[in-house]
Amino acid sequence: MQTRNVAVYGKLGNRLKTYPIAIAERSDGPADAEFATEALRRARKDKLVPESEMDSLTAKVPQKIKLWR
Repeated sequence: MQTRNVAVYGKLGNRLKTYPIAIAERSDGPADAEFATEALRRARKDKLVPESEMDSLTAKVPQKIKLWR
């Protein structure tokens, strides 16, 4: 499983919550969209905002950074 912390933002750009999302490993690795979709599903389940505002939420997946030594 690959895990990333995915932040969910409201319509005004304020961070509402960060979810640790785990996606099963694949040979090509999970796509960022899979992490974002799962975070938005959890936001809906947790009722972070009224149902009428759910379409205004966005999720941002942090990019992996490779450090050179």
